[in-house]
Amino acid sequence: MILKLDHAAFPDAFAPDGRGRRAELLAEAVDLERERAVRIGRHVRGPLVGEPKELRIGAAEVNQAYALAAAFGYEPLATGLGRIECHARSLASATESQFAQSFLESFADGLRSGDVSAIGMGRSKFKEEWRALAPAMTAALALLHGVTPAWERVISERLFRDSKLLGRIRHHVINLLVRIDPRWDGIPSDEASDLLEAYGVRRKPGLLRCAGAAAIRVSGRDYMLEDFTPTAHLPDAWSDAWVEAMASSGVQLITTIENEYPFLSYVEEAGGPRSLGARGEVAVYTAGFPTPALVAALVALSERVPGLEIRHWGDADVGGLRIWWFLRCHLDRPVSFFRTTAAWVESEIPRGGRPLTAPEVEALHRLKSQVSRVVGEDTQCASELIDKLVNHGIRIEQERF
Repeated sequence: MILKLDHAAFPDAFAPDGRGRRAELLAEAVDLERERAVRIGRHVRGPLVGEPKELRIGAAEVNQAYALAAAFGYEPLATGLGRIECHARSLASATESQFAQSFLESFADGLRSGDVSAIGMGRSKFKEEWRALAPAMTAALALLHGVTPAWERVISERLFRDSKLLGRIRHHVINLLVRIDPRWDGIPSDEASDLLEAYGVRRKPGLLRCAGAAAIRVSGRDYMLEDFTPTAHLPDAWSDAWVEAMASSGVQLITTIENEYPFLSYVEEAGGPRSLGARGEVAVYTAGFPTPALVAALVALSERVPGLEIRHWGDADVGGLRIWWFLRCHLDRPVSFFRTTAAWVESEIPRGGRPLTAPEVEALHRLKSQVSRVVGEDTQCASELIDKLVNHGIRIEQERF
């Protein structure tokens, strides 16, 4: 590192009235050289010959420089790198997840050379926030292995004896899970704000948002689903009653919808809850990745109603396809594509879309390799949609429809 002792770096000291400050600055530079914390480069000609011109810090001086700077709160980057590397290796040795172990070991290897790119973080940000990474890694591994669903503060207290810590490090936990858990492969961290819900971490009362027609019996009383307009917001504690009501109503089709406004628009377009019910359909809002409670309800309904058709309408991007695959895997049955198809994307090409990033393209290729192992009309549609997105290098949100 080279620091020039001139007007650009120290305008006050080199101003016409800054003689006193300049003298102090040069004296301080000499003191640092005496402490072997810097090397001084001096003027070799002109009226300032012999005076300090610049300060240099290299390998021979950096440790002493940090030792003196510690009194002002500075610490070496190596401190955080070393502690997080140690924690990552400790977690890697204890986890049973091959994906987590591979990620943590690779992350730890990179830390040895100061490389923190594995978590999408620069060195300066790492230096400011590394203390939050240790509990974040602990939380991410705990959630990956499975925790009893509970409120965020309850889980936080169980993990750290601090009910608020998980909330403070939430964005770090999500960032790590997106990179560790293969289910979220390729999904940008800024699109995964509610991802912890998929692990059973509840930040707000769980709701089953849907629209259709059925009589839901709870505590000896009947609630008509079609009376909830424009859509129903049911407590997820009613999930069992909802499954029973839907099975008894003769439902034939479930349409899951990723985003809120397309969900509301679809229900309105269909003529409201009664019209959906009249044609044996229920629309369900997944709010991105569905919560464990919603997944459990859909699985239970699928098992109760033989021949039930399930279709999904989501974004034409990595996230939308990952949500479809998430549902497909948990339901263990075909989930057809609704509206967001390769043909629809082709028809929208003239209007353009947001460009795919290189990581998103790679993630789509990896998803296709997983999907193609399962034979089915829906998986064939998924492969065609992936090919269309990759070939044109774009992604389109479902609101476009």
